[in-house]
Amino acid sequence: MTVRQLGGALGVLGGIVWIARWLLDPESGSADIMRYAGLGLVLLGLVCVGLTLVKGQALWLDVVVGFACPALFWAIYEVVRAELDDDLLFHGILGIAWVLVGAVLVVKGKPRVDDRSQVNA
Repeated sequence: MTVRQLGGALGVLGGIVWIARWLLDPESGSADIMRYAGLGLVLLGLVCVGLTLVKGQALWLDVVVGFACPALFWAIYEVVRAELDDDLLFHGILGIAWVLVGAVLVVKGKPRVDDRSQVNA
């Protein structure tokens, strides 16, 4: 499993947690825990994906981009969430989107056969 696939898998798990939060009773005490658990999984997934965005020898640039991706997502997430009245619906829609995006990252993160032959050459 590549780092990008790991990020996709964490995004899928975070999306599933948010969908479960949406479907559960909002009055239950676990709704806030599920919100932060889903957010944590999505942010960790974005760190993994961000680490794969930069190709090169500069480790410091990988680290900066790796942590800039979740920071940007979290900033936009908090601004949009603060403006909406229905927090549960927002998390449900966002959870569905993350399940789809994460599934694409897991499937497309595998190297192709011709890529493997070029790596070994």
